[in-house]
Formats: sequence, C-alpha cells, structure tokens
Amino acid sequence: MFRLRQKHSRRKTEQFAKPDPQRIVAEQSLSRAVIGGVAVVLLLSWLWAIFSLNSGRILPWFSILMGAVIGLAVQRFGRGLDWRYPVLAAVLGCSGAYIGNLMIGVVETGRYIDEPAIRVLGGLSSDTMENFFTSTVNPIDHIYAVCAAGVAAFFANRRLNRREILAVRMMNGEK
Repeated sequence: MFRLRQKHSRRKTEQFAKPDPQRIVAEQSLSRAVIGGVAVVLLLSWLWAIFSLNSGRILPWFSILMGAVIGLAVQRFGRGLDWRYPVLAAVLGCSGAYIGNLMIGVVETGRYIDEPAIRVLGGLSSDTMENFFTSTVNPIDHIYAVCAAGVAAFFANRRLNRREILAVRMMNGEK
C-alpha cells in the first residue's frame, strides 16, 4: 500500500544466461593459486622490508594486509571453490608474515654490515634461523601471523552469484 514504484528494478521478463557448472569447476587451478600466492608473498615481503628500511618502523599490521592480498591472489589465480584454497591461503598468509619479518631482518643486517641483501640471504643457516626465531620473533608476531592466515583464508574462495551456486549444486546432485 505504501510502497513506492520502483523505477530502476529489473523487469520480470528479463532472462539471464544459464551458467555452465562444468566450466566453473574446470576453471579451478591449484597450481596457479600456489604460483600467484607465492609471488605475492615474495613481492609484499620485499616491499615491507624496503618500507621498513626507509621509514625506520616495522609496522606489524602489514602482515594482516599481506594476508588479505594473498587471499585475493589465491582467489584470482586459483578460482577455487573447495577447501584446498582457503587452507593454501592460510598457510601462505602465516608463512608470509614470518618471511616478511625475516626479510626485514635480512635488509637491516645487510645495512649494518654493509653487504647486499642477496649475500646475507646466501649466508643464512639453520643456526641463524633458530637464532632469528628465538630472539627476533616475539608472541605479537605469532598473533599477527595467525590473523594474517585467517584473513587470507577468508578471501581465498571464489565468489559465485546465486545462479552459479545453484548450477554447481545441481550438478553435484545437491538440493
């Protein structure tokens, strides 16, 4: 009775193209998701280290931002629908937080001893890594790594519209 006329709503006579569930499922690629996720981890870790070097601040919340971008990269490159993609994104997000901290340590050490970061990376050993995780990484870094993993897992799955979800479910025999 008091409803206004909708000028911009869709007409009931419009027909949408029927989604192809075989194509949607076939577009999944775990290998592309791994490659895209690892590339984003390496790129953002390096950018985080360079930003920390130039600003003099570490900014641990950058690991959560890194987790969101990793999740979006896994979603974009993998186009996955099942549980493997959020698990992959969570592992990459968590490890990306630690790799970012390691890159900051490598860049700072290289600056301190006046060597390029590549030579410092080449000199890493198991003792160096053990020392890094015992003396440099603190409980707050673990909390940020877990948060980065959660954010990455949240963004990892492909987003489908209603018709695509229904088509995939009908293909799988669900109601």
